Amino acid sequence: MPETMLAALSNIRTVEDMILAFRSEDHCRRLLESMVWPDGRICPACGYKRSIAIAGRDVGKRRARPGLYQCSSGDCRFQFTVTTHTPLHSTKLPLRVWLKAMWLMLQSDKGMSSVRLAEALGVSQPTAWRMGHALRLMVAREHMLDGTVEIDHFHLGGRPRKHPDDQPSGRGRKGQANTQKTPVMAMVQRSSDITPGTLAGDARAAVVTGLSVRASERVIEAQIDLGSHLMSDEWKAFLAIGQSFAKHETVKHSDGEYVRDAVHVNSVEGFNSRVRRTIVGVFHHISPQHADLYFHEIGFRWSQRIVIGNAVRKTRRGRQTIRTLWSRVPPALQLASVFRAATGRQMRRSPDGGIIIKSAVAVFG
Repeated sequence: MPETMLAALSNIRTVEDMILAFRSEDHCRRLLESMVWPDGRICPACGYKRSIAIAGRDVGKRRARPGLYQCSSGDCRFQFTVTTHTPLHSTKLPLRVWLKAMWLMLQSDKGMSSVRLAEALGVSQPTAWRMGHALRLMVAREHMLDGTVEIDHFHLGGRPRKHPDDQPSGRGRKGQANTQKTPVMAMVQRSSDITPGTLAGDARAAVVTGLSVRASERVIEAQIDLGSHLMSDEWKAFLAIGQSFAKHETVKHSDGEYVRDAVHVNSVEGFNSRVRRTIVGVFHHISPQHADLYFHEIGFRWSQRIVIGNAVRKTRRGRQTIRTLWSRVPPALQLASVFRAATGRQMRRSPDGGIIIKSAVAVFG
C-alpha cells in the first residue's frame, strides 16, 4: 500500500476523522484500490498484472465510468473495476458509504446490528444487513491453524419455551444434553510470541451437525494442521480426534483441573464467551444458516489485537500471575486486512431478499 494511503488510514481515529477522510468518492476509490491491489492492479478474471485505464473514454454509445480498467492480456481484455468479483460487485451504493459502514462495524468492540447501521448510514435495514454480510465474507480466513491450538465446543441458542404438558427432555446421545440448540466447535490459535507489537492468534468457530466424533473431526481437520499441538478438555470425542495430531494434551475439568503449567483451554473458553456476548448483546439472534459468517467476523475481531506489555496481577487466593495486555488494532488499519482478500469472494441477492454466496474463496491475498 502506498505510504500516502497508509498515512491517510492511520490518521482516522474519530468519527469526525472518518467523515472527513471518506467525503470524496474519487479519494475513496483510490483508497479502496490501494487496499484491494496493494502491489498494483490485477485482472480478477485471469490474474494478469497489466491493465489500462479507460475511464472517460467513449465505449460504444456511452463514456466509460470512473475507475474502469481493461486487462492488457490479448486473450482476456476483461473490463473491471475495484469492486469486480468482490462482495461489493455491482453495488449501487457510493464507495464512501461502504467505507463508512466498514469503519463503523470495525469500530465497535462486538459489531453493530443492521438496524443500528441502517440508522447511522441512512439506508434500509435489508441493505445494511447485506453490507454486514459482505464484511463477514471478506474477513474469512482460509489458512490452516498451526502451532498450539485450543479447541472446545458450546451450544448456540437460548432456552426453549416450556409448556406444562411437555415431556421431560431426558438425555441425549452419548451422555450429551438433549437440546435443540445448535452445536458449535471453537478453535483458537495461541500467539507464539507475546513481545509487544505481536498480533494475537486466529480464532475460528463452525457449526457442527451433531457432536459425533466423525462430524467434529471433519470440522477440526479442515481448520487445523495435523502437525499442531492440540489442547482440549477430557471430552471423549476430543480424545479420539487428538490421536491424529502431532501432540494432544488435556485438562480434566471434572476433577477441578483447569490449568496445568501451560496446558489449558482458557483462551478458547474466552472466545466462546465473546461469541455468546456478541450474539446476546448485539444481534440477539442469528440463524444457524448464517452463523458461520458471524463467526468469521467475531474471529477476525479476536485476531486484530496486539500485545502492548505485561502486568502482574493477584488472584483471589493472593497468588501473583503475569497477564498479557492487549490493545485493539485501529479500525481504519483493519480495513487493509479486510479488503486484501476481497477479490474472488462473491455474494448476490437472492430472490427472497436474502443472500447467496457464489464464492467464499479469495483469488488473491
